[in-house]
Amino acid sequence: MPIPSPEDLRAAADRQRAEIDALVLATTHQIYGPDAVRQQAEQLAANRTSAERQQIRDAARRP
Repeated sequence: MPIPSPEDLRAAADRQRAEIDALVLATTHQIYGPDAVRQQAEQLAANRTSAERQQIRDAARRP
């Protein structure tokens, strides 16, 4: 198996972070409802680039 490039490792880490963020938002929604998710999503968005926000949205759409 070839050694992954730094770019591949960075992309994989970004995907994992996005999946974790999406899971956190889904859990917050289930426990506290949509108002809490809205507030948490705004806080998350403030610390993410537009590409990272898109990755979170994509991860949230996955089953």
